[in-house]
Amino acid sequence: MAGETIYPPAMARREREILEHAVHAVAEQAAKADDLIDEAKAAGGGDHPVTVHAKMLRLELLKVKADLERARDASLDADPNSHGTQRPISPTEQRPP
Repeated sequence: MAGETIYPPAMARREREILEHAVHAVAEQAAKADDLIDEAKAAGGGDHPVTVHAKMLRLELLKVKADLERARDASLDADPNSHGTQRPISPTEQRPP
């Protein structure tokens, strides 16, 4: 197609691997933010400014994770060598019906 960039299969695979790693790294940081928020709530500081900022950080991390997952999925969909294979579903997401 005109204007479409075709990448070698190894490059597309490497890009997906990088995106997959980033998804997992961001998910781990979001889980750590969850732990911090739980600890703050247990200590009675559910409305403390630090807790509120931790909640905001967790929300931003989850937004970044969703963006990375969309980019990874688009990379898989654009790979002509994927032959319709689908990646595994992470525990935090669901496939549309």
